[in-house]
Amino acid sequence: MPLIPLPLVIIAGGKSSRMGSDKALLPFGGFKTLTEFQLHRLKPYFSRLHVSAKNSEKFAFEASFIDDNPNFADHSPLVALLSILEQLQTPVCVLSVDTPFVTPEIFETLYKNFEEGDDAIVATSPCASHQLCAIYAPSIVKTIRAQLAKNEHKIRSVFSQSRTKFIAFESDEPFFNLNHPDEYQKAQELL
Repeated sequence: MPLIPLPLVIIAGGKSSRMGSDKALLPFGGFKTLTEFQLHRLKPYFSRLHVSAKNSEKFAFEASFIDDNPNFADHSPLVALLSILEQLQTPVCVLSVDTPFVTPEIFETLYKNFEEGDDAIVATSPCASHQLCAIYAPSIVKTIRAQLAKNEHKIRSVFSQSRTKFIAFESDEPFFNLNHPDEYQKAQELL
């Protein structure tokens, strides 16, 4: 597979309230943390890798971190996305840390469908759309700011006001995410 010429940002700043502990810091796949697992497995396929978090000080490893914009009291994936796009100022691939089975080929398909003028390319599967398995362009920043000004923090809130494409994938399996302890256990068994 050829290198995807966009940076990948692992979104690792979630609350993890359903898990009961910080998902990004859970051991996984022979690595000290799920975040390190994601970085290691995806590094060969992207031009650069970054980790987005509310506060990068929680991580005890070296990486290129993007902290959330401190001007927002509320932290959310939309604040993280704004922070990422403002810092990198280039189209970016984003992936939630808690989806360890999303393949590089999924991003290759998203990238092949990304055209100039697109604000977002979002993966979908039979059961859901996956806002944190997507490509976002800096052109969506104005829309994100407008939504945050209305205290709207859901990423999907920007789609109706932007040039967004949804790319359908046949299976839900690669998008399995770890929200609860039993899902974390199942994911470890699937490795």
